[in-house]
Amino acid sequence: MKNIFLFLILCSVVVSVFAQEKAIKTFTVKEAVEYALQNNTTVKNGKLGVDEAKWRNLEIITTGLPQITSSLDYSYYFKQPQSPALSKIFSDTTMASAKVFSLLATDPTFAAANPILSSKIQQALYQSAIDGKDSKISFVLPHNLSAGLQLTQLIFDGRYVFGVKAAKDLMKTARLSSQMSDHDVKYSVMKAYYQAEAALEAKSLLQENLKLIEKLVNDTRAIYKEGLIEELDVNRLELVQANLESQINLQNQMSDVALANLKFQMGLPLNDEIILKDNLTDLKAEIPQQIVSQFDATQRIEYQMLETALRLKGFDMRQRRVGYFPSLYGFLNYGWNAQSEKFSDFFKSTTTYYPDGDSRKRNAWYDQGLVGITLKVPIFDSGLKLAQVNQAKVEQLKLKNDFENFKSASELQFKAAQSGFSTAIADEINTTRTEELSKKIFNKNTIKYKEGAGSSFELVQSEQDFVTNQLKHIQSSLNMLNTKADLDKAMGVK
Repeated sequence: MKNIFLFLILCSVVVSVFAQEKAIKTFTVKEAVEYALQNNTTVKNGKLGVDEAKWRNLEIITTGLPQITSSLDYSYYFKQPQSPALSKIFSDTTMASAKVFSLLATDPTFAAANPILSSKIQQALYQSAIDGKDSKISFVLPHNLSAGLQLTQLIFDGRYVFGVKAAKDLMKTARLSSQMSDHDVKYSVMKAYYQAEAALEAKSLLQENLKLIEKLVNDTRAIYKEGLIEELDVNRLELVQANLESQINLQNQMSDVALANLKFQMGLPLNDEIILKDNLTDLKAEIPQQIVSQFDATQRIEYQMLETALRLKGFDMRQRRVGYFPSLYGFLNYGWNAQSEKFSDFFKSTTTYYPDGDSRKRNAWYDQGLVGITLKVPIFDSGLKLAQVNQAKVEQLKLKNDFENFKSASELQFKAAQSGFSTAIADEINTTRTEELSKKIFNKNTIKYKEGAGSSFELVQSEQDFVTNQLKHIQSSLNMLNTKADLDKAMGVK
């Protein structure tokens, strides 16, 4: 049993180690972009926007299709309404009944011929006269229940016509917006990748220099112990070592932040470990050195979005304008109504017997049907539609101004990106040369120092220049990649 328990623990440890190893992922720039286009929140929302537009289009279309609604209404009159005019009529009828009663009482011939009937009529009319003396008439029963179905169909409405025409452009706008989100995320991920890789390379560079300085410090201490050099020489190199260690600590923080930003842009959990496969040298090699001089604003997604928005504004203005036109609807109603003294009587049926021996079952429900059309003709709205149309015109003019401004701004953006890329190329060439020169100087001073022909001051100064130029070269490579990304984005490269 103990062996089984140990085996289970060992399995869990192995699985845990395997899971940790599996969590480490490697990415090239292209792979990072592809991952982001599937997992970035902005991209996901862009795709959801397309789905939302599909349902919005369906909403517009279905407003012109048949609509069926049902209704169920129940009401209880705790105080039933009365009809004074009818009460007067029935009051007169009661008085007439009293007169008939008086006639029967004084007509011996009728009474002698129909003794039984005469007696019953007399009793009924007498009772009616007594009961109706102060009676009030109501033709509404306390409990009322009605149910119905209604079918409506739009026959003509100019606003619906333009709404359907605009549906296609609404869908196009959603797709372009989604593409714009993909476009922005792509370049954000590329720049974050470049920044993270530059930070990692700078960190690695400083660590390599630290190893070299540590060896020099140890060698210098050994020479100092032999009394061949001064303590000042050791202190100078120790100072360089301390500065490098401080720089490495700072660079560690910068690389951690850069990697976290990259993972955030990709939509990757921040706790996941990643390895960047592309280095700056390989990425620079893929960049064409020639400067692009042609620019076409129509290739930008924003251009297409503004074009579509202008068409939608035109549809909106015409849709508001046709609000002056009549609209026609058709309808069909079918319903059931019932009234009763008690609520339970709605669900009961009664049997009526006739003198000929026939009988029929009846319930409290009566049905009804209605069909017709409704024509709505706008006559006067105090200038409401005029205000709406003019508002749409102003919005359309503003959008046209924005469109023209975008054309100029996009060309300016292209020229600025083109100039930045050109400058970055020249700067990268220059920093490559200065790094090579500073490396030669540092190597020569190192040899001279070890041979006793050079001073520690010259060695420290050349080492600092070498590190500085190495970091500048990494920064110039990063600038070159970033400005190329800016140029591609300004040109609308997808």
